[in-house]
Amino acid sequence: MIGDKLKQLREQRDYSQGYVADTLGISRVNYNRYENNNREPDGETLKRIADFFNVSTDELLGREIPVKNEPEKVSASDQRDLDKFLEQSEVMFDGELHQLDDEGREMLRDALKYAFWQAKEKNKRKPKKE
Repeated sequence: MIGDKLKQLREQRDYSQGYVADTLGISRVNYNRYENNNREPDGETLKRIADFFNVSTDELLGREIPVKNEPEKVSASDQRDLDKFLEQSEVMFDGELHQLDDEGREMLRDALKYAFWQAKEKNKRKPKKE
């Protein structure tokens, strides 16, 4: 339910209900009702909440959108291409290399895999030159 997600997002950021309500321009009582699943925000308020927490309205509503990360059948050649791509890719932010923990590395690896498979799919659809 939306209230559980709101509470989770607020607590992750260590915000009080009052701070969130004031920032959104709604009463603390109404925000409390949202978190306790006693009331649901209208569409406009839902958008403001999503913007405030920097999430999609789908995420607030608990909707999962399936994302095709990789094809069901992967050729050995495509797998080698992906492995090579992931090994050679370097991540640099603000001109500096940054250390990532295991979770950060896994998230980056998933994002790179997604980009790789999307590029592969896009290249398959391009007409071949004769």
